[in-house]
Amino acid sequence: MPRATLAATAVGLAAVLLLAGCGPDGPEPPPAASESTTPGPSLSASPSVSPSPTSTVAPPERPVEMDDDGPAGAEAAAVYFLRLDDYIMKTGDTAQWEAMSHKECDYCVERLEQAQEIADHSYAWTNELTEVRVQESYVQDSATGLQRVDVAVSQGAVTVTDGSGDEVFQQDAIELVMGVELALADEDWVIVGITNVTDS
Repeated sequence: MPRATLAATAVGLAAVLLLAGCGPDGPEPPPAASESTTPGPSLSASPSVSPSPTSTVAPPERPVEMDDDGPAGAEAAAVYFLRLDDYIMKTGDTAQWEAMSHKECDYCVERLEQAQEIADHSYAWTNELTEVRVQESYVQDSATGLQRVDVAVSQGAVTVTDGSGDEVFQQDAIELVMGVELALADEDWVIVGITNVTDS
């Protein structure tokens, strides 16, 4: 693989749950008035096992709370979607990610492309324990119908290796808060946008 392509791939992978939110043309966030959610859904992914012909990676379980069309459903959907991130990177199985991604969600598209690139190059994505939990849930925007949920993410250290076992990307563990905007479409939750709100 040419060094320039490899470098570009590593740069692309550097957006591990970071700064890949919707651009200025995306929907505006709901009003600042909010109601804290304590406790929110808190689900931890299992430590990573690199996909191989003799091992499988189970997808995160879809929570039944996602059937709720109110704040509880939005919270569960936000947590579930962010838990899918590790799964699509490890397996290349992006069907559920795509099904929940709105066409306006830049973050969703960028992560999808990264997962597909990892799969296309037969890379292996490994990471330490990842924890995802709701930090705060906001009042639904009456004008747009959007529901915003802030989700705290503890992302374990990530390593991506090629078929020879050589490291092509590495990132230390990070802690951040993601602002997830959701909407209902045909009674299912879809992700309209995700931004990094850790420093806001």
